Amino acid sequence: MTLTRKSVGFFVCSSLILSLVATALVAQGAYRQAIDKLAAVAAARVEQRPEIPWFFYREQHSSLQYFLHIFLEQPAVTAAVAYSSIGTAVAETGMNGTSTERFPALASIRGDASVTDTTLTALDEANAPSGTHFWSMLFSGKSKLYLTIPVFLPVDSAAPNLKLEDFATAMNRAQKNGSRVVIGYIQLAINPAEVMAVTRTTAIEVFFSTLFLMILTSISFLLIVRRDINSLNQLKQLASQILSGSKHQTGIVLRSDEYLDIGTVLNNVMQDSTDLKQEVDLEHKLALMKADQKATQLSEREQELSRATEEINATREQLHRLANYDRLTSLPNRQLFTEQLGLLLRLCARNAKPLALLFINLDNFHRINELLGRSSGDLLLQEVAKRLSGCLRTSDVLAHYVNPDDQMNISRVGGDEFAIAPSQLDQIEAASLIAQRVKARLLEPMIIDSQELVVNPSIGIALAPRNSMDAEELLSFASAAMHHAKMHSSEECLVYSEEMEASGQDDLKLESELRKAIDRNELRLHYQPQVDTSDGSIICAEALLRWEHPELGSVSPTRFISLAERTGLIWELGDWALVEACRQMKDFRDQGLLLPRIAINISPQQFKPVFISRLQEVLRASELPGSALELGLSEAILMENDSGNLKFLQELKDVGVYLSLENFGTSHAPITYLSRHPLDEIKIDRSFVADCDKRREHARLVQAIIAMANSLSLRTVAEGVETEGEYRFLANNGVGVMRGYLFSKPLPAAELQRLLVVPWHFMSQIQRMALLSN
Repeated sequence: MTLTRKSVGFFVCSSLILSLVATALVAQGAYRQAIDKLAAVAAARVEQRPEIPWFFYREQHSSLQYFLHIFLEQPAVTAAVAYSSIGTAVAETGMNGTSTERFPALASIRGDASVTDTTLTALDEANAPSGTHFWSMLFSGKSKLYLTIPVFLPVDSAAPNLKLEDFATAMNRAQKNGSRVVIGYIQLAINPAEVMAVTRTTAIEVFFSTLFLMILTSISFLLIVRRDINSLNQLKQLASQILSGSKHQTGIVLRSDEYLDIGTVLNNVMQDSTDLKQEVDLEHKLALMKADQKATQLSEREQELSRATEEINATREQLHRLANYDRLTSLPNRQLFTEQLGLLLRLCARNAKPLALLFINLDNFHRINELLGRSSGDLLLQEVAKRLSGCLRTSDVLAHYVNPDDQMNISRVGGDEFAIAPSQLDQIEAASLIAQRVKARLLEPMIIDSQELVVNPSIGIALAPRNSMDAEELLSFASAAMHHAKMHSSEECLVYSEEMEASGQDDLKLESELRKAIDRNELRLHYQPQVDTSDGSIICAEALLRWEHPELGSVSPTRFISLAERTGLIWELGDWALVEACRQMKDFRDQGLLLPRIAINISPQQFKPVFISRLQEVLRASELPGSALELGLSEAILMENDSGNLKFLQELKDVGVYLSLENFGTSHAPITYLSRHPLDEIKIDRSFVADCDKRREHARLVQAIIAMANSLSLRTVAEGVETEGEYRFLANNGVGVMRGYLFSKPLPAAELQRLLVVPWHFMSQIQRMALLSN
């Protein structure tokens, strides 16, 4: 196949494909336009005819059935049916005066659509939902289309002596202010075949028009290509002659102006070929001279490379010691010691001999740093390292090391803590003898900076294989035994037992894991929406801290937050929650999602001046105003009659944040503190909200809290709302904001984002509960 045929064939195929695509797009647009026009005309008739809501209101079903004929005037409409607001068919008609159409239930047609939405639904022969777009109708066979239009009540249904004229006047007014209530629905059955017939006519016209244009364009393209192909053939023949050497003369003539530059270039190539050959010969000679010079330079660089390799090896050795050895004592650090301990455990398992791990801590070492300075403390640690190394006999250590000067069985694992792993023990009791020898050696006085010092060690012992064969676990168990010896026993050398774990090991391990949780990205924030019951919108999302541990699973917030309070980790957790909540809030706003505020709780331990500056820094970094953040305070903070707390709260208000009092009333504290602090809202605790619609004592208490909050101009938020009865009681008593499982459980950010996409997300649920209450 020649280039001309290929080019023309490609052009024709491309044009044909574009013609088919254009026809399909036009057909799809015509179908969409026909459907939209049909829906718009039907909706306009419903909105402009006051008789329709009047017949619904008066329940004049026979008149309504007669009136449905106006919808059959539209093309493609085969039947019409009227439904009450609860989905009961009250009137229907067809093309012959009666409807033979079997309409599906209204609820299955509308699905999850809002009560005020106009819906278009397609059902196949089995009454299963299918798509309403052009392609679904084209290939769906006998699918049916159903258009459902809500009928709004434009007047107050409680007004007396209503007439049709009142409906007409009110309908005109309703079109301006939009205040309407759904009283029923008009549903139209649409024949898709008639709609597709109009679309098919338009598509045929477009297809033949584009086909005619394609034929004309193809003829023009063929003429242009043939002219250019002739010139290319001349260039091909010329290039073959130059390659074979048969062309030595210039003066190439081309008829096509577009290829004159190519002919000129080929002429220049033939003229310059001889000069180029001479230049290549000269450069070849120069290259041989440079090769000799490069060989000399290469020899010199090999010598430099050898010296650099020696320096790299020395540096690598230095980096290895820095990464694996303690700089102060030159003992292996925790990482290297843990690796060595794993080797010792495998060796002991092969030889069927036990291994002991001694974990040593110097009591009251911090006092030496405080009284004598850190330099004296460093000298003391160096002396302790020397004495520990001297305590081990040759049989207590591993037989072979990479460096014979290294003591791989001893480590400074951190601060004033050391670990010793004597191996080759004949029996378990030998571990206690080694511990006593270590203790006696460390109790001997030391002279540090002309001061005689005596340090008392606490020693914990873990045994393998009795306690564990894992290096990390063995270290943890020995550390637990050491802490137990330090805090819970008169003895200063203890062997680990399971009873120690029962009395505190869980908390120690949980504390250790909690310290790593932030770095390991195990913390999460879940968000539970606060719902405005007037319009169903989400006005705030309360951020709740969650910990997903890879082994422990979901750790209860009650457990790890109380532990964080006791150990001082609550500041780090609170700071992480503040940064993450503000980051998520900015992410929502960047996506155009409406969320007025996000709420986090703060601990009494965060009541420090540095928290104000940290809060302002995070808000600036997140580009958020203070009003976008709500801080939840506990009653324990406010009950203290402290001017510093009052000043702290006032500074928070100056930043612009929203202040909320959490779990109001649960501490049984006097309420006089409320008037002294700049609060914005109080939250009614779940313990009072539960069964407030059934238990009189809860009901009276909730009413009293609401009345008190109103008198102090504080907004009330009900927490833990779980039943519709509780919702109705709270709403009837003036609570406008609620949070609880009735609306939503705490959600990850991605699921909350789906709720925020729909404004007034809970309006349908609130309307349904309001209808049921009536």
